[in-house]
Formats: sequence, C-alpha cells, structure tokens
Amino acid sequence: SDRTGSQQVFVMPLTGGTSIMDLGFLRMPFRGWYLINDGEDMELNGAVPHHVLWPQPGEMPAGKDVQLEKATAELLTDVEKWLASERPSLKKASEREGRPRRQ
Repeated sequence: SDRTGSQQVFVMPLTGGTSIMDLGFLRMPFRGWYLINDGEDMELNGAVPHHVLWPQPGEMPAGKDVQLEKATAELLTDVEKWLASERPSLKKASEREGRPRRQ
C-alpha cells in the first residue's frame, strides 16, 4: 500500500496525574493528539496501528522481536522512498530576496 505523506503509528501512553487526599491517584493527560486530516481529537478513539503483530511463545526469550523487525523494515522502506524522492534546493536566508542583511 502507498503511504506517501502518512506516518506510521508507534504509541506509548502519555499521562501524568496527581494524588488526591485519601482518594487515590487522578490521571491527567498532558498531551493531546489530533488527526492531521480533519483535526478530530483522538480522545476515546485511540490510535489504530498499521501493523498488529503478536510474538509467538518463545520468540522474545530467543531474541526474536517480530514487532521490532517489522518496524525496522517499514522505516527502511520509508527512508528508501525519501532518498529516491526529489527535494528542493536549499536556499540560505542570506540569499533570500527582500530580506534585510546583517552587517
């Protein structure tokens, strides 16, 4: 599938919180996540992973991490696409037209 312009989903919970006297701990998210295409808040929706891989019994202790292998393969594919893509020439700030120059 073509994922041009999209990003892979790798998620870790990002919450903080505070202790409430004699009641326990109140979790407080300290970051918000919004969808790039429509700005919808992802609260209560969560991120849907692009690839769901469950290790088989014995794989992790044997040093085989199927999730890491897949993530590495996907990232290498993305890097190869990026390296093959055309990029604009870099223009230094000092070369911009109409910009004041420092003396």
